[in-house]
Amino acid sequence: MVLAPDIPAPRDALTLFPPEREILASEKREWGLVNRWRKLQFRTKSARMKLVALVTGARGTLADLSPDELREHAIAAGVTLAAGPVTIKKLASVMTAVDEALFRARGFRFHDTQLQAGLLLSTGHFAEMATGEGKTLTATLPIAVHGLAGCGVHVVTVNDYLAERDAEEVTPILEQLGLSVGCAIHDMEPPAKQQSYSCNVTYCANKELVFDYLRERARVERASPLAYRLQLSGIGRVFDQNGPLVNRLDFVLIDEADSVLIDEANIPLILTEPVDDSLSQEFVGQAIDLVAQAPEDVWETADALGYRGLRPEALIRLIQEIPNAAPEWKSLAIAEEMISQARMAQDRFTKDVHYIVDEDKIVLVDPQTGRPTPDRTLPWGVQQAIEYREGIDVSSNRAVIAKQSFQNFFRRYHKLAGMSGTIKEVRRELSGTYSTPIAKVPTHRPVQRKLLERHVFETTEQKLAWAIARADRMAADGRSILIGVSSVLLSEQVSEALKAVGRQHDVLNARRLDEEADIVAEAGRAGRVTVVTNMAGRGTDIKLPQEVKDAGGLHVIILDTLDTSRLERQLYGRAGRQGDPGSYDIAHSLDEPELARITGKTYQNLICSLLVLSKTFAVHFHFSYVEWRRNRLQKHRRNRRMKLLKSEEKRNELLAFTRAD
Repeated sequence: MVLAPDIPAPRDALTLFPPEREILASEKREWGLVNRWRKLQFRTKSARMKLVALVTGARGTLADLSPDELREHAIAAGVTLAAGPVTIKKLASVMTAVDEALFRARGFRFHDTQLQAGLLLSTGHFAEMATGEGKTLTATLPIAVHGLAGCGVHVVTVNDYLAERDAEEVTPILEQLGLSVGCAIHDMEPPAKQQSYSCNVTYCANKELVFDYLRERARVERASPLAYRLQLSGIGRVFDQNGPLVNRLDFVLIDEADSVLIDEANIPLILTEPVDDSLSQEFVGQAIDLVAQAPEDVWETADALGYRGLRPEALIRLIQEIPNAAPEWKSLAIAEEMISQARMAQDRFTKDVHYIVDEDKIVLVDPQTGRPTPDRTLPWGVQQAIEYREGIDVSSNRAVIAKQSFQNFFRRYHKLAGMSGTIKEVRRELSGTYSTPIAKVPTHRPVQRKLLERHVFETTEQKLAWAIARADRMAADGRSILIGVSSVLLSEQVSEALKAVGRQHDVLNARRLDEEADIVAEAGRAGRVTVVTNMAGRGTDIKLPQEVKDAGGLHVIILDTLDTSRLERQLYGRAGRQGDPGSYDIAHSLDEPELARITGKTYQNLICSLLVLSKTFAVHFHFSYVEWRRNRLQKHRRNRRMKLLKSEEKRNELLAFTRAD
């Protein structure tokens, strides 16, 4: 990984697995004061203002160039940039060409704040840009800087929808500069995906990129690492046609960096394949019944994240009480593991919250994005328990053939940068793990978004009644309304409540993925009510007509206890974008399962008592306590991520194949 702000040398000829040398955390912490100083120079206010002045001062100088001449100018600027150390002047030369291409494609130019962000991203920083500040177009600046310098560029975001949308939006700009743009998404045919990865710039979702890498590595390792290395020397054949699929790990730009590098990094990505042996339906059913009927004293105390294991001394006693026990119970190791997994399935996986059933298959719902993930399965035992519970044939066991954490994968790139509107809360972990500094970018216009009301209700029914009345008042004022919840189940409950009072509305959840673009396009209309899950959080841009802006803009009602404050910020960040007016409310009910998971079961009695004494104090105490509990959970998850990272580093040290750069 390039720890200085320089442009990494293209590594086309170095495609061994790992395709680029991995820098261990212990080694990265030692990167020198010279590199730290060089990066600091690029994020000072004077450096930002100097770049803005150079780019804005050069506007119009390229207006008379023909399309071919503009492309040749951009390519020449890229060659100059790659020839030596990065300077403000060299970066400004490339960004001036991008600015002209943007004007020719869209009829407007970059704001000063976008140019500042472009400088930070081009020199290897994490940039915090508020929602609605134009991150998609800002990304073209570092993309062009590295693409024109000859680097392979991957732009990573959180889902296929955003990858396709963003690639389509920037293609008319980047093609003017001579850069080809591809988009690699799930279910794409291999030749089309190969072509996408061979482009100068490839847009893709984080999981798709890592799984493509894992599939390729697993295939190569099975074919023989020696044969792979011989092919690189021109001898033998392992790869088909054009070589490995993911092979240019030069520069990666990560959109929604906190989601990709923090939220998605709690567990490694694991590539599996089915094996012949499988659990019997009888065994799985008996395990589920045993867990449901077992007394509380057989379970250990819940850990910080809410997991409860079986007391070892209770195992044999429970097995002896099973009538007509299945053969699998004879293995105490399998029995103990299956009981623990069945308990996890019972406590932590709810239909239409954590998964949906689609065409007799369990489809997991990503908790961060609210989107279905049909290619993912749960660990052994949990998957089978849920399938049995839903009346689906129990699937066969699966063997692990490759795994990779997000942390270690993205540290394989020679240079990394990222952007998000919600980096502040995780800045220390991002900076420490990736040795990449963080800088905040000011907004183009002052933020006008306001928090109007916060409420705590005893029941969901009370909360829904308030939300419907609130939405009606806002709609009568000519505003558009977004009602945000955390799950498919609650979105459908809200929808039923709206139908009961005759209120027209749209619902955007994991069941209506194909309608997403149409629903988002209509969500900004006057009087429109749209019920959404986290799908409408990161990256969703709701366009408002002038009449809605004049009426007060978009109003967001958050009706659920979301897992982190960053998810809340992303959801209410749909309002008040780019200086538009906007507002939001937050309402919780004490019977929410997610609230009970965060605060504990005894909390409900306490807050009910406080509501009787003083509602104002109770509401203030409630939201402060929820935030404190969220922070504690995030701390435990951070520790788990660090343990995962260290264990992978230790394994890599033992099994690593090293080469000289």
